[in-house]
Amino acid sequence: MTFLSKAAGIAAVSLSLLGAPVLAEGFPDRPMEFVAGYGPGGGHDTMLRTMARLMEQEGIVDVPINVVNKEGGSSAVAMGYLNARKGSPYYLMSITSSHIATPLTSNIGLNYADFTPIARLGIDPELLVVNTSKGYESLEDLKAEGRMLNVGGTATGSIEHIVTMQLAEKAGMELNFIPFQGDGEVVTALLSNQIDFAITNPGPVGDYLSNDTFKALAISTDERIETLPDVPTFTEQGVDITISLFRGLTAAPDITDEERDALIDMVTKLFATEAWQKEYIEPNAVVPLVVTGQEFTDYLANTEEVYHETLDDLGMLGN
Repeated sequence: MTFLSKAAGIAAVSLSLLGAPVLAEGFPDRPMEFVAGYGPGGGHDTMLRTMARLMEQEGIVDVPINVVNKEGGSSAVAMGYLNARKGSPYYLMSITSSHIATPLTSNIGLNYADFTPIARLGIDPELLVVNTSKGYESLEDLKAEGRMLNVGGTATGSIEHIVTMQLAEKAGMELNFIPFQGDGEVVTALLSNQIDFAITNPGPVGDYLSNDTFKALAISTDERIETLPDVPTFTEQGVDITISLFRGLTAAPDITDEERDALIDMVTKLFATEAWQKEYIEPNAVVPLVVTGQEFTDYLANTEEVYHETLDDLGMLGN
């Protein structure tokens, strides 16, 4: 049994414990909107477009779903956009670490608790990825450069930024983190060698790893994963970094409990399909650990505590 199939089994158990609330009668009865806080081609965009296509394909909804990109401010623009749709269950926004980190590092007047958490679909490990044209074969090769290295990632205060700062501290490296608006921009920068390496999740770089354009030198999981068996962990290389990105969904503020339950039912039905596993989970090396509703709310609260402590240590908390 593979790493992902084991994780999928855990997800299936989680789903079986959720119960299956009946969709609110007549909902959805008009087009829905899925909101990505980053640009086209990145992890948020890819996830939502796959969700929209499969929900229609699998007959989970029979209304159109429009995916919109509201990039800017490390998801702050998207949070403001969703907040302006208070009371409407017809909007879902993809969320990752920036949903926690951005409010902590910037005074945007919103945080995760202002919205309606729907579901965490899984976690993504973080990879250290280089352009193979540079000839780097290991983390030690990067350390041997003996100069400041430019590192690409999404957003100041993001999980990529946190991993970069931990790497600088724990490996004794001089690193300059360069924030981009989305995964697509990070990939472009690495392709053109504008940066020395990127910290990213597997999704945006999977094709480039497969065709040997990029090479992953380290992964942030406790152990190697079967989908990337040749990638050593940071820990194997003497650097204690084990932190992963969560992927989830949140809805607008002030929707009813019945509307929240209908949205939970909608997405958990999708997560249980074989198509979702084959077309999103496996290609993107996502570990499918599903939690919903109050359990997801509690997870976000605990995650905020961890991020608050880490960002405080880095001197990155906003005023």
